[in-house]
Amino acid sequence: MTHTCLYQHHVSAGAKLVEFAGYMMPVRFSAIKDEHLAVRENVGVFDISHMGLFQISGSNAYEFLQNLSCNDLRKAVDGAMVYSMFLNESGCVLDDVMIGGVGPDEFVLVVNASNKSKISSWMNAHLMEQVRIEDLNDDHSFLAVQGPKAVEVLASTFGLPLSERSRFAVWFQEFEGKISILMRTGYTGEDGFEWIVPNTLVEKIWGQLITASVTPCGLGARDTLRLEAGLPLYGQELSETITPLMTRYQWVVKLQKEFIGKAALEAAKQSPPVWTTVGFKMNDRVIPRTHYEIVEGGEVTSGTLSPSLDVPIGMALVKPEYAKPGSTIHIQIRGKQNPATVVALPFVD
Repeated sequence: MTHTCLYQHHVSAGAKLVEFAGYMMPVRFSAIKDEHLAVRENVGVFDISHMGLFQISGSNAYEFLQNLSCNDLRKAVDGAMVYSMFLNESGCVLDDVMIGGVGPDEFVLVVNASNKSKISSWMNAHLMEQVRIEDLNDDHSFLAVQGPKAVEVLASTFGLPLSERSRFAVWFQEFEGKISILMRTGYTGEDGFEWIVPNTLVEKIWGQLITASVTPCGLGARDTLRLEAGLPLYGQELSETITPLMTRYQWVVKLQKEFIGKAALEAAKQSPPVWTTVGFKMNDRVIPRTHYEIVEGGEVTSGTLSPSLDVPIGMALVKPEYAKPGSTIHIQIRGKQNPATVVALPFVD
């Protein structure tokens, strides 16, 4: 079992810890609802050091990543994070990733914790000459500072000039005499920043944020926040049996360029889709959970009681004829067929 550099801080804070992707991670520090609402209304900080972090560099780094990415990375070379997916030859999702250019022929790649080993092997299997892959997890930690007051708090606590940085910007940031990587991104639906910092600095940064009354948050609130924002979770909304054409993220597929899995997606577009991803709200106060069966066909991929809306919500794979907002589907919960209404995503804007 692997521990992040902040593990003892989490233990001392009384966090409830769970095993996730080989790490012992805090699922909550207080109540998930309180942490969730702190991010929606103020600012919270997450230890997300379990996420896979790579730096890709070399004269062929751009071409290498373009071949793996179904999205076009031309925007990434201008210092922007680009959301994309790595696909297998069948066009199904190996992982959804974030890629950003941090310098000439130099990129940062963020992958899901549970897929890090798989993506590392995939990259090495398709490696080009003049490309170097560095594992940043060896000596870096990863923090997410999220919420409408994230800019204000980071500026006042660390003197970082962030207000002029655009959404999805990524850059090298010198801090305490060391180089870190900052990006204006997140997985909560709120404004905020994700910060790759040397392990030697992370305890100090975390401590200063807590002293500044930033709410420490665990994976529980991260999951409810991303679900309210309609964001996918690998292993639920995305997998190696799901293509991007079945998701809300068909826009990441840029068929005008070459990438692994392109031929399979071109073929798939010639036939009507079998499944599509939707959001829904339960008509009654019952909680949908992952893999619950939908009577009309398909299954729930994620579900929870929304802390912001105080109603049960979820995402599901359904037949296309039930994808229109306002459609009714029925979910099997404890032997009963419970009605739900398909709604537009995100649940919370």
